[in-house]
Amino acid sequence: MEKTLLIAGKELPDGESFASGAITSGRKTIITTNHTDNSSPAPNGATKIAWNRPSALSARSVVLKTLNENSYLDECVIFFDEKFYAEKYANTEGIAENVRVIEELISSYQYMTMETITRVTKKHKSDFSNSESTEKHKLRVIFMQKTGQSVSECIIAKSTSRPSPPFVSTASAAFRTYAENIAALHIDDDDIDFLLVQCDPANELYANDKELATWLFSYIETLEALKRPLTQKQRLTWIKAGTKNPGGFGFFG
Repeated sequence: MEKTLLIAGKELPDGESFASGAITSGRKTIITTNHTDNSSPAPNGATKIAWNRPSALSARSVVLKTLNENSYLDECVIFFDEKFYAEKYANTEGIAENVRVIEELISSYQYMTMETITRVTKKHKSDFSNSESTEKHKLRVIFMQKTGQSVSECIIAKSTSRPSPPFVSTASAAFRTYAENIAALHIDDDDIDFLLVQCDPANELYANDKELATWLFSYIETLEALKRPLTQKQRLTWIKAGTKNPGGFGFFG
């Protein structure tokens, strides 16, 4: 059965390559787009849904619209691209900009994650209890983080790379901490699985989102074919994009 996927966090047009990779991997793909600029076309085979990041109600609307149009949701990629944000929010200084970054790069991800978990698992349970099917849909939430370097990291490493502004570095760290802990909170939940993926600038997949998506969904297929499930420690550990062996080497300890 074709899997249904929601991509949130890298809106069109910037998320087009990742969405294309998902479609190629056999996913029925829905991707968010900026609510103030909904003109960017979705890749062939994908559907777009406008998302107003600072609004919790908008996150709920995205998830409910996805479920209304597709009945279920198998996977949700929550995507944080630090390098992209470092360029977009390069001139963020002062209190007003700090508030904007908190709303758009911290709160928004938490709104979307919680609405996805709450609404999707509730819908799946309801559908299962009201049908004769013996198989229940299970949600997988993938936290995808493309990292950058903070100002302090660049100084310590004597790097000439352009660092992320402090607000963006803070948001990236918040994303990582939230992902780890929301996954831990649901570690015993049979209705949902989490996958934590990190891609740093030295990774060969860093510059090609389509190949990153192709690897991700191939990896998930390998993960689902394992004879023995991953341990709790493995499920709560960030894996390096490009890793080929689930449960083996390539995990960040």
